[in-house]
Amino acid sequence: MSDININEETEKKSDTKKSNKSAKKSGMTRKSKRRIISIVSICLVIIAAVLLNVISSVLTDRFAVLTADITSNGSFNISEASLKIAQSLKKKVSITFLTDKTSYEAYDTYCKQATSIADQLKKNSNGLLTVEYTDLLKNPNIENEYQDEELTVTDVIVKCGEKYNLLKVEDMFNFDVYGEYQYITSSKAEAALDSAIVKVTSDVETKVAILTDKSGDSYSTLETVLASNNYVLTPISIESEEIPADVNTVIAWAPTEDYSEKAIKKLKTFLQNNGKYDKSLIFAAYRYEVECPRITALLKEYGMILEDGLAFETDTSRMMSQNDAYRNIAAVFDSEQYISNYTDDDLPVLVSMSRAVSISGDNTEALVQYSSQSGICPYSAGEDWVWEDYAIGNVTVVAQGITGNEDGVSRLIFVGSTQMLNDQLTQTGFTNRKYLFNIMNEINHREDNTVYLDDKIITEYDLSTVSTQATTLTGVIIYAVIPVLILGAGLCVFIIRRKK
Repeated sequence: MSDININEETEKKSDTKKSNKSAKKSGMTRKSKRRIISIVSICLVIIAAVLLNVISSVLTDRFAVLTADITSNGSFNISEASLKIAQSLKKKVSITFLTDKTSYEAYDTYCKQATSIADQLKKNSNGLLTVEYTDLLKNPNIENEYQDEELTVTDVIVKCGEKYNLLKVEDMFNFDVYGEYQYITSSKAEAALDSAIVKVTSDVETKVAILTDKSGDSYSTLETVLASNNYVLTPISIESEEIPADVNTVIAWAPTEDYSEKAIKKLKTFLQNNGKYDKSLIFAAYRYEVECPRITALLKEYGMILEDGLAFETDTSRMMSQNDAYRNIAAVFDSEQYISNYTDDDLPVLVSMSRAVSISGDNTEALVQYSSQSGICPYSAGEDWVWEDYAIGNVTVVAQGITGNEDGVSRLIFVGSTQMLNDQLTQTGFTNRKYLFNIMNEINHREDNTVYLDDKIITEYDLSTVSTQATTLTGVIIYAVIPVLILGAGLCVFIIRRKK
């Protein structure tokens, strides 16, 4: 038995010597193997971390749903309306910034928001929308291509085929002035880009006539807003010109004097449309006292009696300007028409310095009113007049009368405030723009995409949030993901070695 043990030990020693000799011959020791395994493991972990970063970047670029905007009002992400526009594209569209991305974003923090919106539109367009950056100063061919335009490095061009829309910096952002310094106060980049996309891709262009005879107010904002959705506002003189045959809607804009009998007859003939009807007249009243018996008579034919004076509101919960009963009144919808797409989150329209009408016909309805605490202050009221004496309640500031037959109806829509359809179209939060397009689209039989987005304001909190997002994500990868991977790899090596 002892001889056998001695022989076994001799054989083991011999095998060990052979193994050591073999290891020495191959130049590979256990220590060397461990080092190689450790190096390979570390390399694999680093490669895995890099791949993780690359894959996450590719996925967020490819699938917008994987990105997150955690600013207080979603300033860096697109709305449902923009998502719908991007997803419904059927033509190729390009958004071109006329400078490199770094330079454009360095102009202002809001510019980074604009590029983010463009990227989000691209991600949701099923590959039909591209975002490009080209340096105007280094590429003079761009100016040759757009010879009729005065291009600058802050411009953005949205193009589809041969149609394009040039967006200037003032189209993308709202500005204010402090002393000699001009600064951006809010962004309208999302609405501007959406409008440009709709404009260059739509084959529908609706002409609307606006009567400029003796008009007391500017309609510049109205024209800009309508143009953003392919409405062409054509000024005409009802006194000396005929209403074009291809016009379905006429806007009588703040006349300070009465129209002539001839002009009124033209409007009646337009609305009757040879018995076919299906035409619309929007009458936007002038806020000051004017004598317009013929216009008043036309309104009466459609069931509306023009009241003498300005509408006022005493319900403080509806007064957006402190102690001002005439301006910035949050009105109440009195009809479901034109608000079918409203939600509980939508604010009402904002109305200022408005005339009022009372309803007198079966085919007439109030559309927008003030509260039960409202009234009408006559132009003739003295300085000692009392609110309570004229508080009749539920004053109507927007109304509609219809006439027609079984083939169609024509509408006369009274709007007591030109500011409601002009200056207040740009008031953030209120739905003047949305309400305007609801009316315009229905009376003109438009069903295409419409843009009525609010401007976006980036708060100091948002700036802090945006600036820390990248730092936070990078920190998570460097200080959490990679160390966990390394520890995991080390643990695996340790377990494998223990088993051996």
